[in-house]
Amino acid sequence: MRARSSILITGASSGIGHALALHFAQQGHLVLAGVRRREDAQELESCSQGRVTPIRLDVTSADSINTALAQIHAQIGGQLDVLINNAGLAFSGPLEQTPQDELTRLMNVNVMGTFAVTRASLPLLRQAQGHIVNISSISGLFAAPGLSAYVASKHAVEGMTAALRMELAPLGVKVCSIAPGKIDTPIWDKALHATQSMQLRHAQNATPAFGPGQATHYQTLNAFYQRYAQEEQGTPMSEVIKAVEKALHSNTPKARYIVGRNARMRAWLNWLPTTWRERLILNSVARSVG
Repeated sequence: MRARSSILITGASSGIGHALALHFAQQGHLVLAGVRRREDAQELESCSQGRVTPIRLDVTSADSINTALAQIHAQIGGQLDVLINNAGLAFSGPLEQTPQDELTRLMNVNVMGTFAVTRASLPLLRQAQGHIVNISSISGLFAAPGLSAYVASKHAVEGMTAALRMELAPLGVKVCSIAPGKIDTPIWDKALHATQSMQLRHAQNATPAFGPGQATHYQTLNAFYQRYAQEEQGTPMSEVIKAVEKALHSNTPKARYIVGRNARMRAWLNWLPTTWRERLILNSVARSVG
């Protein structure tokens, strides 16, 4: 990573993306922060004292991506040093209670948006022999009940990262993922509201209605994630920033940086036999709401 690098960050209006944009701008880098709304662009300019350059970018729109990349090319020339794919959605809930349009929206942002921005940025990244950092999640490695859609989206990001590392290595482009557990950001508060809205829609439209056993099981899962969003202590944002910095300052970054004690514990559980792991997870869910 050069002393003054050009860095494109998607999903920079809040959370991890917002924190990374401010951090790297304070270090003197040229930060191009992708945001969807004009108000978010104005807020970023204000709180960074003009050191962050907001770029209007909707990762689900090909026209928006093309316009943003043309703007970036005009501003920085032919090279982009770093792409941080951070834009993402999160919600919990059993698959049966998740409306199809919400599944589509999640996949469009978390998966298709990541693919589309990466593909569009590659000509600039190749010229710089730059870095791609995909903000994934421990859910990309560790499957939990009641998170089917989110887990699937983050497994896709991890798979993309693993393949792209080999695909782009001969071209000098370095690729890795950051896999945090729960971080101190508003994303799971937003996820909780989204989940409650989906459950209401499902209750109004479900045919046939759930039987008692099925309803109880799903209520247990939903209660578990409500408690998780409200009570589980998040890892400080500084730990995520530290992991991203470590990846960008390495000429041979690791494939994945797992962030947070709880995330590392979940990764460790993957070494257990599948039936043991599944029993532990389901028992943990039942105990937490018992």
